[in-house]
Amino acid sequence: MTEETETKKRGPSHIAYHVRDGEGEKSYFNRIGSAWPHKDGKGFNVQLDSLPVDGRITIRSAKDRVKEMKDAFQESGSQGLPALQPGPSKSRSRDDGPGMER
Repeated sequence: MTEETETKKRGPSHIAYHVRDGEGEKSYFNRIGSAWPHKDGKGFNVQLDSLPVDGRITIRSAKDRVKEMKDAFQESGSQGLPALQPGPSKSRSRDDGPGMER
């Protein structure tokens, strides 16, 4: 097994996002890639699936981002994460209009 294959099997340590500012203090995080640390700990391999037009990319720790999402969900008054429902996946961005399914 090559070093690259071993690194990808472990999953990324960081996630790359294109962040768009919304109304007020709200921001929209769109995942655009991932990052894996080098074996010596002095850098990262970054794989981007797309590039933002404005060039702004935010890199966040994968664990920190998951914790932030859980905390925000709990603050909204819910008692845990909702159960996932099986079925076809339909991905939409906030820019997609009605009926603009991908």
